[in-house]
Amino acid sequence: MLVAFSYSIQAQSLYWDTKATTFSTPSTGIGQFSYAGTDVIWGYGTDGSGAGAQIRVWTRSIDGGLTWNSGVINVGNTTLAIGSISAVSATVAYVSVFPDVGSTAQGGIWKTSDAGATWVKQSTASFNTGTSSFANIVHFWPDGQTGFAQGDPASGYFEIYTTTNGGTNWTRVNSSNIPAPLTEEYGYTHNFKVNGDNIWFGTNKGRIYRSADRGLTWSVAQTPISDFGGESISGNFAFESATKGLLISSNWDYFSTVDGGANWVAETPVDPLYRNYNIVYVPGTLNTYVTTGEDLLVGNRGSSFTTDGGVTWFDINAVDIDDPINSGSALAFADSTHGVAGGFSASDAEGGVYRWKGTFLATVNFQSTKAITASPNPTTGVLEIAGKNIANVTAFDILGKQVVNTNYTSMDKVTLNLSAFNSGIYMVKVSNTAGAVSTIKVVKQ
Repeated sequence: MLVAFSYSIQAQSLYWDTKATTFSTPSTGIGQFSYAGTDVIWGYGTDGSGAGAQIRVWTRSIDGGLTWNSGVINVGNTTLAIGSISAVSATVAYVSVFPDVGSTAQGGIWKTSDAGATWVKQSTASFNTGTSSFANIVHFWPDGQTGFAQGDPASGYFEIYTTTNGGTNWTRVNSSNIPAPLTEEYGYTHNFKVNGDNIWFGTNKGRIYRSADRGLTWSVAQTPISDFGGESISGNFAFESATKGLLISSNWDYFSTVDGGANWVAETPVDPLYRNYNIVYVPGTLNTYVTTGEDLLVGNRGSSFTTDGGVTWFDINAVDIDDPINSGSALAFADSTHGVAGGFSASDAEGGVYRWKGTFLATVNFQSTKAITASPNPTTGVLEIAGKNIANVTAFDILGKQVVNTNYTSMDKVTLNLSAFNSGIYMVKVSNTAGAVSTIKVVKQ
């Protein structure tokens, strides 16, 4: 359903602020962001000009994304490229490095301990098994000591390393702990997700490898899509727990899992407002995910979010009309109030990062009875809300302004009258006597 919106005030960006990465080259994008806490964020740059150049630059914020500075990732060879980045603190970060096409240089893992001024290769993550070595991913947990690195198959199995001392010593995971790759199967740079001790990475065969113990042992499962980074189809995924997650493809295929990715079920959301490039879970929330990329209906680039595990989606572009996200680039959240998305720099003083400043309106759903309904929806005014022991109903318009706040005494059915309000989308938050909360998107005609 297409809903026409009219506002009495000028539209503005309520969910994302545009900030400058300070990259000196215009059209520099972001390959990946990595949080260390909520204030420290590292990212690495990519060439967005279309020339296909490999650039080795970093950007960093130490104030939650308000301001950024940048520098060069000097790995000693201009034929090497950056695959992923992992932040540990304001001064310590790691990058995975791989050889560019035609290069015979050896990649691996590099570390900075002086806020990006110098980068030193960690020799024990060798990635030195000839031209087959290709370091895709590096990730460190918050302790700053435990990490893993993943590369393409070398000597017949995926080249995966783990460390427990900050990378001073890396140990390659034995082939007996990693399912064998398919013929010509390989992984992708920064195509992975971590939740707790769990790691997932996708391959060009549409399979997802998973470890539940920080990279020591692995399993693998086929997904419904054929490739996670191909030209004709690609995909991304996110997990809010060890078992529950969502998967999207560049063709807007959409799936969910409740067993850690072993099996996937095709989903059909109420509104096709999710997007087709990146998806992340928002830590500390229940059922809240953000997607970026193109929408299915019009094809405009932007962002959307869900607070009910993907059943319904909220199109942020419908609000951030003046300055929607203009790329399907990197995306990361530390919690419900700290998030960043990648754009492209216009100059060293303009563009490149979008900083989250919005609200998701809901973080917890009814736990004993998820069945809360609002009908009719769409409505011309009067809405009946049914749940269990309803104590409060609050409604917000699309600009985030509270328009209704009504208390009740343990009711199972209540009536909400939106007749006096403008047509559009409203987020209705319902609380019960136990303090559980659920939010429903309502269309007022």
